[in-house]
Amino acid sequence: MKRLPFLIALLLAACASTAPEPTHAPEIVFITATPTPSGEAMPTDEPLPFRDLSTATPTATATVPSPTPLPATPTLSPTATPIRPPATQPPIRPTAQPPIRPTAQPAADTSSAEQAVIDLSNAYRAQSGLPPLARDESIMSIARSRSADMVARGYFGHNDPVTGALMAKPQVLALGYGRAGENIYWSGTSLTNLPSQSVDWFMGDPPHRANILNSGYTAIGVGIVWNGLGWTLTQNFGGP
Repeated sequence: MKRLPFLIALLLAACASTAPEPTHAPEIVFITATPTPSGEAMPTDEPLPFRDLSTATPTATATVPSPTPLPATPTLSPTATPIRPPATQPPIRPTAQPPIRPTAQPAADTSSAEQAVIDLSNAYRAQSGLPPLARDESIMSIARSRSADMVARGYFGHNDPVTGALMAKPQVLALGYGRAGENIYWSGTSLTNLPSQSVDWFMGDPPHRANILNSGYTAIGVGIVWNGLGWTLTQNFGGP
């Protein structure tokens, strides 16, 4: 009986040596990937604090109102104005001008003007110390026929428009003169102004001036003819 308590104690000690050790509940560790500037995930063993979204203080977010669009400015469209084609104008036909007919002038007028040309020519000769030119009626006739021929055939020159030959020189030489010269002039001025105008123009041109102041000439004749528009004047000279 004394050994029973010993056995019980031995059994209890054996049970105590074979009894499993108590286990601890495993610790839950949350690993959260925190983004880094390099873009890699870095683990952490610190648990994230729990956040109750229901009680979280709302973060004020500034709401930027969208700009109110301004009303579009209407584009002014030009009003199309219909362009009417110009009315076709009938061609303008030139008005036929009536032919100009020469107006006859009184003979007395031309005769006085012819003498005035002789007198003015002699006045210039006197200024140069030269003797006056004598009026020769035969040379007067030659000068008048020369002016009339230019008016009738519509030319102005010392030579025949057809043959090219000198017109006055042969006729003056046929009168017995040894030399001959000629000045011609045309103007639409009045017959009253013609003598001074023509002689002044002759004196301003060297070849014509030389004829008037030629010391070798002794005779003169002048012929003036009206052609309907102006005066044709011929001045012929003769000398021994």
